[in-house]
Amino acid sequence: MATLKIDIRHPNGHRESAIIEGERALIGSASFCDVRLPMDQAAYEHVLIEVQGSTLRAEAKVETPAATINGMPFAASTLAPDAVLGIGNIRLYVSSVRDVFDSPELQAKRKKDEANPAIRAVGLVGLAVAAYLVLQENETPIEPPPATTVSLFADSTATCPQSTPEAAAALAEEKLAQADGKRERLPFDVREGVSAVPLYDEAVACFKAANRADDAKETEASRDTLKRSMSDDFRARRLRLEHMLVVEDYELAKLDVRVLRDMTAEKKGPYVDWLASVQSRLFPKKAPNDSPALHFCLRRSGLCRVVHRLRELAGQIKGGASEGAVLR
Repeated sequence: MATLKIDIRHPNGHRESAIIEGERALIGSASFCDVRLPMDQAAYEHVLIEVQGSTLRAEAKVETPAATINGMPFAASTLAPDAVLGIGNIRLYVSSVRDVFDSPELQAKRKKDEANPAIRAVGLVGLAVAAYLVLQENETPIEPPPATTVSLFADSTATCPQSTPEAAAALAEEKLAQADGKRERLPFDVREGVSAVPLYDEAVACFKAANRADDAKETEASRDTLKRSMSDDFRARRLRLEHMLVVEDYELAKLDVRVLRDMTAEKKGPYVDWLASVQSRLFPKKAPNDSPALHFCLRRSGLCRVVHRLRELAGQIKGGASEGAVLR
């Protein structure tokens, strides 16, 4: 890959430079040209500059007005490093810088390395050994969930602790405001939605004790909508987590296990214990020298673990070579 640098000198003395990454540059007045000149000086597409090997070539795309090199009109010509390209009354100086990695020496060395069968053979043997070692590892699979799950909301009926209608009404308004506030925070923390439902239950009971049937009915509707939404979300995430664990898509499983753990934060039982176990498997504690990429790699099976094993073997070989050099 080459980079073209074009120094532009206008008739009024103004100077500017254009840098084009690539081996071709189109000069003209069209909007799509790499170097755009005024319409009164250049044709729509006037000159094409190309890098060919270590030389620059210029090709005139139009006959009139004629483009020049060192004052001489041309159709196609080599462009020397000190040549002056003329388009109308504008003078341009073109130079190219080739990427250091494209030098002939590096290209020859790269071809030599690629053509060396011993290097390829060593790489294939190392990959085969690492794959064999990985396949010999016995990783304990994550256990399936228990047959019984957990209920997000209690089935018991709430009661109002106030005996007088006035006190019951005041407490109902207070509990309703608390429940509505938690519901608003639900998008940021699912635990707020779970804890809002008991508050709605208590508000309904107190509205009924205060003989405010319409308010009780409206609060019941809000509570039922929230319970249904959260129950559906809980069931969907529970089923999806089970499927993601079967297919070993641990990245999606991590998202669901976090939410499910928050939803069941105040619950107990086999399913809650299983969620805690899954979370500990998906988020194991890192060793002090583990990088985040390596920490993620160790949790996945297949090629990633093969690569990690290759790195371990390379480190062991390097360490052995260093010890041998010290002994010598």
